[in-house]
Amino acid sequence: MFRKSVPLALAMCAGLLSGCASEEVVQVTEGFFGAIAVDEPRAALVAQDVLVEGGNAADAAVSTFFTLAVTLPSSAGLGASGKCVVFDPQSRRFEQLSFLPRPVSDQPDGVAVPIGPRAMFALHARYGRLPFGQLIGDAEQLARFGDIVSRRLAEDLARDGAVLGGGASELLAPSGAVLGAGAPLVQLDLAGTLSRLRIAGVGDLYTGQLAKRYAQGAQALGYTADLARMRQEVPFWSAAAGVEFDNHLWAVAAGRVEDEALLAKTLSIAFHEADWSPAPSDADPVMIAEMQVRAANAVAAGNMDASDDEAERLFGGFRPDTPRSRAVPAAVSLFGGRSHSGATSFSITDKRGLSVGCALTMNSAFGTGKVLPEMGMLAAPARPGGEAPLAAAVIAGNNKAWQVHMTAMATGGRQVVSALAPVIARHYVGKQAATAAVAAPRSHYDPASDVLLAEQSLSQGAANVAAAAGYQVRTADQPIAAVRLFRCNGGLPRSELDCGVADDPRGRGLMLYEAVK
Repeated sequence: MFRKSVPLALAMCAGLLSGCASEEVVQVTEGFFGAIAVDEPRAALVAQDVLVEGGNAADAAVSTFFTLAVTLPSSAGLGASGKCVVFDPQSRRFEQLSFLPRPVSDQPDGVAVPIGPRAMFALHARYGRLPFGQLIGDAEQLARFGDIVSRRLAEDLARDGAVLGGGASELLAPSGAVLGAGAPLVQLDLAGTLSRLRIAGVGDLYTGQLAKRYAQGAQALGYTADLARMRQEVPFWSAAAGVEFDNHLWAVAAGRVEDEALLAKTLSIAFHEADWSPAPSDADPVMIAEMQVRAANAVAAGNMDASDDEAERLFGGFRPDTPRSRAVPAAVSLFGGRSHSGATSFSITDKRGLSVGCALTMNSAFGTGKVLPEMGMLAAPARPGGEAPLAAAVIAGNNKAWQVHMTAMATGGRQVVSALAPVIARHYVGKQAATAAVAAPRSHYDPASDVLLAEQSLSQGAANVAAAAGYQVRTADQPIAAVRLFRCNGGLPRSELDCGVADDPRGRGLMLYEAVK
C-alpha cells in the first residue's frame, strides 16, 4: 500500500481528506473509501489501514477498540464497557451491542469485568471479515515498540493524570510527572496481554491464563475478582433503539442507559419541537438549556420515552420568554458538573454502507488509576462516580430502503448533551451546511453550578437573551465538546454518491473520508 508522511493538519485539509484538528505528523494511506471519525488520531489511521486491506467497518471498529486501549487509556482500554450500534444494509439488520459495566465481585466500589474484548469478538463474529487476531496486531505493535503520546492523551494526562498510581509508570516520566505530548510511550506488559489475546483468543481473558492473571492482579490492588463472573458475563444484541424521524431511525449509543435515554430524548425534542433556522438564533442557548433540563427531569423520573408525542408533551409549549425550568436534584448529575476524560466514541462507515458507532467508557478518568500487574491495563471501576464521563455515537438509517444517511460521534464529557443534538438538528432540520453546523458557537447549561457557559464566539445578542431569561452567563474556559458528522444525501449504498463530512476543530481526534471517483 502507498503511504506518505505529512503534517496531520495539512493532510486533513487537503484533497478529499477532511478536518483540521491537529499538527502531529502521521502516515496517511491513499486509495481507500470510507468515513472514519475517531477521538484519537493513531487509532483512526489504523482503522483506515484495515479498510485498505479489505476489511469492513466492523473489522475497522474492532481494530479501533484495541488501538485506543494503547493510545488513549484515559478513556478507553481493555477494561472499557459501553455500547455499539450497527447498521448493515446487506443483511438488513439495525441493532445494538450492549456491554455495560458489571462488577466482578460483590465488593463495594469494586472493579468491573473487562467485557470490552468479548464484545469486540461478538461484533466481529457477526459482521467481521478479516481474521480477528490480525485486528489486534497493530495495537500490539504500538504497545511493544512504542508510539508518541498524542495531544489528545497529553491533555487527559495533564487534566486528570493525578489519579494515576505508581503502577502506571509507563504513563509517567522518571520524575513522576505525567508524560507530555510527543513523549515516547512503550507499554510492554500491555503488549504481552494483547499478544496473548491474539494468539490464545479472547476467551483466555475470561476462562484461561489471562483470567487468572486478572484475578491475581485485582487482588494485588486490593480488589476481589470472582472467576465465575468472568466466565459468565457476556455482551448481548438487541434491536437498535433511538428516535424515529423522517423515515429514519436515529440510533444512539452511550455508556449508560440513562445517558442514552437523555441523548435520545433531547434529540427527539430537537427534531420534533425545537425551532431551527439555517443560521443560529439569539434564542438558541436558552432553547437548548430548556431542552436539556426538561429531558433530564423526565429521565430522572424514569421516563425513557423518546417518541414525538412525548417530545411535544415536554416541549410543545416552549417560548423564549417562558419562565425557565429548574433541574431536579436527580437530573443534575445527568448533564451537570465538570467535564473529565474517561469516555470516548468513534464511528466508521465502509463503501457498502455498513456502519458502526461505538461509545466507550472507563467509568472515570483513567478508570481506577491503577494498572493490573503484568497486564498493563487499567482496571475500571464497576460504577461511575458523581461526574460520570460521557461520549456518544449516532447512526441514522432507513430500515425500509436500507440505506445509511448520517453518522455522528461526540466527546467532551457531560457537555456532549449540549453539542450533539443541536449540531445534528441544525444541519438536518435547519438545513444549515454540515460544516457550519459543527463550527457554530456553542453553549452549555451546567445545573450543578447554575451557570450557562458560552464559547467566546457566541453573539452578544444570544448572551443578552440568556441573561434576560435569568441565566448566569460565563465564558467557557475550553471548547464545548467535539462533534464529527458523516452525511450521505440520498443514502448509502447508492449508485451516485453525494456524501461529505464535517470535522470539529475543537477536538484532537481525526476524521478521514474519501469518495469514489
